[in-house]
Amino acid sequence: MASTRTRNIKTLDIIRENNMIPNNSIYSHLNIKSLFKRWDLVPRYLAIENHYGENDFGWELFRKLRLHQSSEFGDGTAQTIYDQTTRTNFETLIESIKLGFNREYPIVVNETGLRINKGWLRFACCLYFNIDEIPCKFDTLNPNPSYSKSWMKTEVGYNTKEMDLIDDGYKRIFTKLEKTILNYYDEE
Repeated sequence: MASTRTRNIKTLDIIRENNMIPNNSIYSHLNIKSLFKRWDLVPRYLAIENHYGENDFGWELFRKLRLHQSSEFGDGTAQTIYDQTTRTNFETLIESIKLGFNREYPIVVNETGLRINKGWLRFACCLYFNIDEIPCKFDTLNPNPSYSKSWMKTEVGYNTKEMDLIDDGYKRIFTKLEKTILNYYDEE
């Protein structure tokens, strides 16, 4: 059951609890555990980069992920045609969060582990725009999904070239964050 109270949570705390910092980062010791299991975050982030003309492949990787997830979380029937409204809605969200995070739509996190239960698109935007604190609601649900690299290849169907783009994107996210959000750790 979700809490009705919205609280600001440090982005760094969510990053640490979800083990998002790459092992080769000087900040990897901040991860609570050692395994990053949410590789599905990266295509979302790459779509934001594509939105701003920083790459020419992010929307395609996002489309592929959404097609798979529509069958995984939908009524069990695979969606074969990508619904353009998904991209349009994400673009609207990107532009909205660029102006500031709307507290009316908090991210839902597990109350003890800060695992994100709902709001991965919004979280990707927070990473892109270096938002230091995120409005969150707590939930008692504690899912522990494993969206590993292996899952990305076998279930979503990303090929080797696409996985290389995702891996490079993952490293790029945290190289950028080392200069901003992760750097706050050194200041505290």
